[in-house]
Amino acid sequence: MYKNITIIEQNIDVTPFLEELNPDHWDWVSQQTRNNLGGDKNPYGFLPLVWAKVQKGEDPHDAMGQEKTALYDLYPKVQEFWKRHNITKTGRAAFFRLQPGKRVLEHIDRGEYYKKKDRYHLSLQGTYLYRVGDESMIVQPGTFFWFHNKLPHEALNVGNVDRYSLVWDVPHSPNNPHLAKC
Repeated sequence: MYKNITIIEQNIDVTPFLEELNPDHWDWVSQQTRNNLGGDKNPYGFLPLVWAKVQKGEDPHDAMGQEKTALYDLYPKVQEFWKRHNITKTGRAAFFRLQPGKRVLEHIDRGEYYKKKDRYHLSLQGTYLYRVGDESMIVQPGTFFWFHNKLPHEALNVGNVDRYSLVWDVPHSPNNPHLAKC
């Protein structure tokens, strides 16, 4: 159906993931950035489980280092989901939220880090319009998909609640879920 998007599974019961999502964790991220980076560099809605480990002067898009955050082990349902889909190694992984009517502007995931990674979304709450290259789709909660993140892509929350999604990278492999589905 799409050439730049592969829907791997739909109608997933996302209740267990939403039950694990603790609203206080969003504040943890803001506190970490204030303590470690100086100032509030936390964008609305970024909750990392695995984040980039960036050396001084290094472009985050090129940084190959990564580390699990203190939040990683608080999300066993996410880890079970990955295991169920044969994902044994992840790259960066985070929950994102987006307010109704707001958008993630068009961009390409550029840099050395992304060259050998596949990117996945699991939609947890809200409805959003997702565009990759010249293709668009409406994403409903419970949708697990891969997309070609080396093409221009963007999201628009078309629902009336915050959009929550889990986004993560996986090193290229012929066993990755979007390839195994083909």
